[in-house]
Amino acid sequence: MKKVALLVFTVMVGLFLAMVATTPSEAAFHEWISEEHNIVCETDGTCWNGDDPIRFQSSHFRNAGLFATLEQTFEQAEGEEVITRTVGIFGQWIEMENNKLWEILN
Repeated sequence: MKKVALLVFTVMVGLFLAMVATTPSEAAFHEWISEEHNIVCETDGTCWNGDDPIRFQSSHFRNAGLFATLEQTFEQAEGEEVITRTVGIFGQWIEMENNKLWEILN
């Protein structure tokens, strides 16, 4: 019984350390959003969605240690909002909907 408990504890600590070590950064998010949504922002704040200009409105980044969340809001020329909500875990970004889970994580 003690060996099983030690094994479970060791696996849990290993999983915890792996999550902390692989939490993606905000810079990794910018690479991801460029690849997935073709949105690129320059250092002067100008943003592009492909060849179309898109206005950056807001951003919220949270690094919780085990995971990271990032929400960004853009406005297209027609006035339509583009909102990206993502959770970063194990070095990957996962797109989320605005639901109860998002509220809990963010």
